[in-house]
Amino acid sequence: MSSNDRSPLADTEVHYLRSEHVGDEFKIFVGHCGAHDSAPPAVLYVGDANGMFASAVDIVRFMQLSAQLPPMLVVGIGYRMGAIDETVVVRARDFTPTYDAGFAHVFPTHTMMGGAPKFLAFIRDELTPWVQSRYRVDVDHSAFFGHSLGGLFATYVLLTAPGTFRRYGIGSPSLWWDGDMMFDYEARCAEARDDLPAKVFFAVGAHEDHDGRQREASRLPADERAKASLRYIDMVADTERMVAALRGRNYPSLELDSIVLPDEMHVTVQHSNLSRSLRYLFDAPR
Repeated sequence: MSSNDRSPLADTEVHYLRSEHVGDEFKIFVGHCGAHDSAPPAVLYVGDANGMFASAVDIVRFMQLSAQLPPMLVVGIGYRMGAIDETVVVRARDFTPTYDAGFAHVFPTHTMMGGAPKFLAFIRDELTPWVQSRYRVDVDHSAFFGHSLGGLFATYVLLTAPGTFRRYGIGSPSLWWDGDMMFDYEARCAEARDDLPAKVFFAVGAHEDHDGRQREASRLPADERAKASLRYIDMVADTERMVAALRGRNYPSLELDSIVLPDEMHVTVQHSNLSRSLRYLFDAPR
């Protein structure tokens, strides 16, 4: 019996990588998906790996059954913790470009914010070289997928350091962060450059508007339900606004598409966001 038969997720690895930029240790998940010796695989970096890595690997492998995706190395960026619910504080630290006083008021335990520049430096200076030194990958076919605050981070990278990845899957981005400050980043990006060479897909659930957030929270305890109404957040409108802004710049090398997925809420849509992103980013049938 092969060792894969004893694993719930075959052909995967776990490593620990210390970041001098962030001052913390990351849990790096690696999944080998349909790799062949003849050509190096594409590489997909996935944020929130404590909650997204296993599903990302399985989504890729199912799509590969009908050759919709090329051989791929899935690299999940996570933490030395358990499931996704244990990572909420540190992900707010790493995925956010600024401090949001309104968010801190609603979630007073989240004292660490604004670490996106350091987290980006970790990816560019420490993680990517580590991956390329250990695995044979096609660096011209690199992609990043982030959901929620991870989608905010992906948008931040796209607008400040677009050459970090070739492709960006941006799921349900938290563009409401710190008074919609990411739209200021978009304006500064447009002032600084006349092209944005990237392939980008935005996806969001149709019920990720203010009313949908109230329904999504309806089974939570009363004090938790109340938090959903403290700030007016319409992630559908925000996503559509960002897509329209980027399209309006007429960047020659920007390939951009988006979708609003019907009947989906913030905690139900992440896997559909990833699947639809992969189909667009890697030219699968749509």
